[in-house]
Formats: sequence, structure tokens, C-alpha cells
Amino acid sequence: MGITTLLLSAVLIVTAPSASAVQIRSDQPSAETLQSSERSTLPTFAQDRLSELALTDVTGARRVPFDLAGPGLVVVAFVSTACPIANASVPEIRRLHEAVKGVGGRFFAVHPMLGTTAESASAHAKERRLEMPILLDPDQRLVREFKGTVVPEVFILTRASDVWTLRYRGPLDNLYAEIGRRRRNATKAYARDVVSQIVSGRPVSVTSRPAVGCLIEENGKETP
Repeated sequence: MGITTLLLSAVLIVTAPSASAVQIRSDQPSAETLQSSERSTLPTFAQDRLSELALTDVTGARRVPFDLAGPGLVVVAFVSTACPIANASVPEIRRLHEAVKGVGGRFFAVHPMLGTTAESASAHAKERRLEMPILLDPDQRLVREFKGTVVPEVFILTRASDVWTLRYRGPLDNLYAEIGRRRRNATKAYARDVVSQIVSGRPVSVTSRPAVGCLIEENGKETP
């Protein structure tokens, strides 16, 4: 069985409503939660394909976010050192990281913007207290695979056997209604709610939302 039903006793501190989390096992954590209605409509990715998308972190170490040996819940957030919308979302990025870590998943912050260096990404993470793995995507391989267009944007995937399914893509929350229209505080935590729905066995109510943020300039390289 891929998901236990034991609720964590700790309730996450949030600025928007979010359900309690449950623990995910690392072997086949979320196969049961993928409803039949979702199977035919959501994008899928072969394990072999995603295993090829190795990135380096800010220390220069090679990382494979979708390693078969890792947990079957992986969350990727495309971020930026300079985009004001992405930086306004940093507190929610930290909360989402804690939520994902709390249920046994993995969370990666990925820099796809041109010109981002390991030094600038590391300094940004230290300043903003981002304690998750910080990865660089200078060739924009992961961006192209997921068809990302702006930062910030989050992608939530689960694995069943050797297939990953994209369960959600879009904004972290509703802090921004559109460019130039920011709420004082977010009232909905979209991404954390999706994690709660997945680990509790409920269908994901909304699988895609338009993200609001800074455009990711393409580097012109072809994805192998």
C-alpha cells in the first residue's frame, strides 16, 4: 500500500486553509490516490525520461529530482533571484517545502532564468532562508520538459510504477490575481491543498491554474 492513513499530529502553520498531512512511504507512495478520472487527462512522464534530467545544485553536486529510488511525490518550484513576484512567494515556498517534507516527499527549488549562477542562487537561498535543495537549470531542460513559462510556478508529480503523473501545475497560492494586482495576504494555498488531497486519497480538485510571474526567457538550446 502506497499511502498510510495515519494523520500527522503536527498542524502546519499557514496563512491560508490547509488540511493536515499524512505520511507517504517511499516505495509506491501515491498510486492509490490517482483516480480513474484523472488518469486519462493528466500529463505523464516515463521514469526513464525524467531520470535523464539530472541538474546540479549550488554546490556543484549532481542531483536527479525524479530518482526511481526516491519517494513517489516530488514537487518542483521554478524560482528566481530577481523576479519580485517570485520573491514575494518565498514564505509560501518555505511552507510548501515543510508540507512536502512532512509527508515524506521531495521538494526542489529550480532556477531556470538566464544568467543565474551558483553563487547568486546560493546567496539568494541564504538570504531568503530557503533550506530545500536549490538546483540550476541553465539549459532549461526541466523547464522545457514541463513547458514552464514563468516564475514562480510549481509542479507536483506522483509516481506509480515507472510512470510519473503531473497532478498540478500553477501558482503556489492566490497572492497575485494578475500582474500588478497583489492581495495583501494570500487566502488560498493552492499547492499545499493539492498535496493534502493527494496524500489523503482524494482526487485533486483543480489540476492546472495559470501562473502569474516573470517570463522565463528561452536560451535557444534544444532539449536532447
